[in-house]
Amino acid sequence: MRKRKFSIFIVLVLLFTLLYSQNPVKTKAATGSSLNEKVLTTTPIEAQFEPSEQTHWYKVMPTNEDVSKNTHFRIKLQSEQELNISVYSSLENALNDNTFDRYMGYTYSNEPAQIEFPLAWTGPYYIKVENYNSGLEEGESKEFEGEEGPDSPPIVNPVYTISYEGDTLAPSDSPIGDQCPAELGVLNRENGKGILKDLRMIRETLLANTDKGREFTSLYYKTAPFLGTKMIVNKALREDVYKNLVQLKGLFADLAENGDQSSYIIKTNEQQAINNLYKILQESVPGFLKKQIEQKAAEIGISNLTNSSLSSVIEKLDLKTSNDKEENRMIVKLKEGKPLSQFKTKVKAYGLRSINPLNVKQTNNHNLLVVEMNKTNQFKIAIKQIANLPEVEFVEPIQQYKALTADTQYKYQWSLHENEGNTGPDKINKDANIQFEKLQNLINGQLKDTVVAVVDTGVDHTLADLQDKVQSDQGYNFINRTNNIMDDNGHGTHVSGIIAASANNGYSMAGISPSAKILPVKVLDSSGSGDTEQIALGILYAADHGAKVINLSLGGPYSRTIEYALQYANKKNITVVAASGNDGFEEVSYPASSKYVIAVGSTNRLNVVSDFSNYGEGLDLVAPGSDIPSLVPNGNVTYASGTSMAAPHVSAVASLLLSQQPNLTPSEIQYLLTKTANDISFNEQDNPNGDFPGTPDQEYPQPTKEVVPGYDQVSGWGNLNAYSAFSAVALNANVDRLLNNQTKVTGTAINGSTVKVLDGDTELGEGKATASGTFTVNIPVQKSGKLLNVIISTKGVDNGPETTFRIAVEKAPEKPTVQPLSNIDEYLTGNAAPKLTVNIKDSSRKVIKTGNTDDSGAFKIKIDKQKGNTVLYVTVSDDQNRESSEVKVTVKDVILPNSPKVKPVSDRDEVIKGSSEANAQITAKVNGKVIGTSKADRTGAFEIKIKKQKAGYEIAITAKNAAGNSSKETKIKVIDKTPPATPKVNAVDDNSTVIKGKTEANANVSAKVNGKVIGTSKADKTGAFKIKIKKQKAYTIIAVTVKDATGNSSKETRITVIDKTPPATPKVNVVNDKSTAVRGKTEANATITIKVNNKTIGIGKANKHGNFFVGIKKQKAGTVLVIKAKDKAGNVSKGIKTTVKKSK
Repeated sequence: MRKRKFSIFIVLVLLFTLLYSQNPVKTKAATGSSLNEKVLTTTPIEAQFEPSEQTHWYKVMPTNEDVSKNTHFRIKLQSEQELNISVYSSLENALNDNTFDRYMGYTYSNEPAQIEFPLAWTGPYYIKVENYNSGLEEGESKEFEGEEGPDSPPIVNPVYTISYEGDTLAPSDSPIGDQCPAELGVLNRENGKGILKDLRMIRETLLANTDKGREFTSLYYKTAPFLGTKMIVNKALREDVYKNLVQLKGLFADLAENGDQSSYIIKTNEQQAINNLYKILQESVPGFLKKQIEQKAAEIGISNLTNSSLSSVIEKLDLKTSNDKEENRMIVKLKEGKPLSQFKTKVKAYGLRSINPLNVKQTNNHNLLVVEMNKTNQFKIAIKQIANLPEVEFVEPIQQYKALTADTQYKYQWSLHENEGNTGPDKINKDANIQFEKLQNLINGQLKDTVVAVVDTGVDHTLADLQDKVQSDQGYNFINRTNNIMDDNGHGTHVSGIIAASANNGYSMAGISPSAKILPVKVLDSSGSGDTEQIALGILYAADHGAKVINLSLGGPYSRTIEYALQYANKKNITVVAASGNDGFEEVSYPASSKYVIAVGSTNRLNVVSDFSNYGEGLDLVAPGSDIPSLVPNGNVTYASGTSMAAPHVSAVASLLLSQQPNLTPSEIQYLLTKTANDISFNEQDNPNGDFPGTPDQEYPQPTKEVVPGYDQVSGWGNLNAYSAFSAVALNANVDRLLNNQTKVTGTAINGSTVKVLDGDTELGEGKATASGTFTVNIPVQKSGKLLNVIISTKGVDNGPETTFRIAVEKAPEKPTVQPLSNIDEYLTGNAAPKLTVNIKDSSRKVIKTGNTDDSGAFKIKIDKQKGNTVLYVTVSDDQNRESSEVKVTVKDVILPNSPKVKPVSDRDEVIKGSSEANAQITAKVNGKVIGTSKADRTGAFEIKIKKQKAGYEIAITAKNAAGNSSKETKIKVIDKTPPATPKVNAVDDNSTVIKGKTEANANVSAKVNGKVIGTSKADKTGAFKIKIKKQKAYTIIAVTVKDATGNSSKETRITVIDKTPPATPKVNVVNDKSTAVRGKTEANATITIKVNNKTIGIGKANKHGNFFVGIKKQKAGTVLVIKAKDKAGNVSKGIKTTVKKSK
């Protein structure tokens, strides 16, 4: 038999099983804008329906006092007849009959309807009381009156009393209201809890998430009073309902688990149970309702479902919630510059149905395309073909993602403050909250608004706590491609309330960030599901519409498209926060696992990580996520648990940091949040190995990962501390990395801040930030792995900022072993741990070269040749930039200094000057004996004091550097700069033709007269010399000099040519006996002597002309006068005799 599709029958069964839905019921809109309502006050009103009336309207106007004192209005309707009551949050919703299941109720058998309506809207609120006892619906013609059968109730004019009063309720995760017929049938029975659980799951999937399902829910509220009346008074009927529901237990369980994808086959006994329940339903309702039910039953053949499957009829009747169209759709990213037309042409051959850019509402497509194929069975082949096209960067199928919310429990808004007086099993750990109350002391001032995009199921912005916090006109709905961002699930509103609900306004609750503005981006449908395309578009849209923080409380499989969107947001300096997942698995879900995201796990009120919270590598921190109260669209503050609730705590604090300092980058936000988080790591003492009984040993053990101090994969870097993070920005605080080889804690803080370093309760050191905004605190060296608290505060300022950075002392790599390095080496070699970076630094610790150790730890790094005695420092660092202690390397000088350069040294010098290697020791030797030493200055210049050395001596000069290396000798000969002694010259007369004398051996001898050389010669080895000359006149001055081999000339020896030639015989004039003088001519200036008989009778001197006139006494005639001339040299001429004449 062909399997028949089935689902609508279950709706008919559920018409009297499902009472509470968190989703609004939308029916036909009322006409007009006036309801003719009456104002309802706290004074009860008693009223009665007239025969022509079916609806009464009331209006309640909450006052400021009502809002500040109460959380709810308890609205009570009492009547002996079956009446319906609905409460609406606004006139608009009343006109459109738009409210929530829990604000719809009914009276029956004098059982009142009581509705707890939250004061979550500004009001006024509207109340509708309906009477179906006439048997007619609103607007139904009386022509049906004749059709009333015996089962129809008599037409009555019901009397009722309506009232309300203020009420204060703690947040709750339990339905509020009376028991529904199904509960009356199964409650407190053996299988009751399981059946109700499955039925509610079916309600939340098939009914609550589709418009058609909500219509059935509305129909249920019309039938419920009549069903309830019969079941309360008829025990046998209750027993009958229970027995039939038990028969359907397996069907309910499968449908609850698999939803509209169930392939369950209806059995014969189940068909009988369906028939029985359908009959009970028919017999319990008025005629006009009976007609509607029978019409729906006929559409599916409710009595002929045996061997049918639960499948496509759900889709046919618009009850299908899953989305099948993703099965043949993919996202393709084209490479930059590749034309779309060329790609389209190629893809047509693979069965292309459509291709559209991934862009909506001013969001650029980023070369992303949504491609839909025709044949689903060839979809995988098409993906491979498209992926291989040269135009394609990547391709992936569209996948499904879900909101990450778990079951709800407990009470109180414990994540924001310690609830004093809370004792017993619900006691809250005082350290579990995020220090919200202390934070308030810091954020009283004006903060800049920061836009937080909640990419989720939408946000109900009509709630009083959110109406001024949500940018509803800026948001977008990527599910329906409209501007309607209203939340039809509740998840996004709950998340938004945690972030930004208005505080101190009397309504509901307090959000964390008063400066946050919510940008609602709806990417998840009413079931909390969304696909790759919608989520990626939502992220891109948020990035392009002013978001500074994006909250992603959702998860699913990895997607390159979403990863691209996250990268795009990161490049725009947007901080993205995501929930780690609720499976309790050792794997952070996506997109929290992306490197562009801050991954957040969940903690509970005991200040330990929630058991459902995903953990593992990549988890950044944890935040309160269990039993978190927040707003939902029905106005109540409801508990929810999940990492979905933890993520918005972090998003809210991130927005506060950005409101303080808008230029913070995502990485800086992540650093501040993680470094200021509180350590909550839990060491399991009872089971330290993490083994469980019965768990077999792993065949292949997992590789051991390095333990990062301060980080564990269960809680990341710790639990969020909003006060500490906010204070860190206010104080401009930061603490540098601390290694186990350091003795100083350094960082930044505003001038005057007090800085304390603690090891537990023990203070290791204290300091203050200086005017430069930096601090240094001296502490002892700490062991690696130790956690220190660095507390930075404005000491003495009440309620001032104080932040605690939790710093793990990290293990530095062991310092390297470095081989000696000389000034001729071109490689630095050594050993350290494998695969480390080797840093070579100069004397100022500036890195001049880097390299790496190989797999064995050895390294060999080419460097420039270094000067001798140069100081280098060598360290190694790992991939976390942790650096070892330094090894000091002094470059060994093995190069001999150059031979000194020496200036000439003469036999007259007492200093040897020259240049050599800077600071070298200079030594001068003669014949191996040191004659002087000195030290070159930093420029290399030197001076050696010595005694005068003989010309021709050889002096050997050497230089020795600091390393003890000696240069080769520089040998110089002492230059002869001493002139020879004045030569000794023998007398030379005017008859001489040789000048003889003695001087320095081998010297050249020269004789000059009036500067003109008259002769030269060379002294022999004894110094004797002979110079041949021409005869020189007497009294000629001859200058004799000698020049030695080096060219030194002696002083002149001047000799006068000795006059050895006697004067010529004088010529004498006649002398008579009367002469008293003798006249004549002789040699100039000669002395004339006149003798008679050898007796001198007169002496005189010739003048310069040689004329002489010598006076004598008169001589007798005949006397012989002998006249001689004597020159100045004493040479005497021959005498001339003249006889005195007789005068006449």
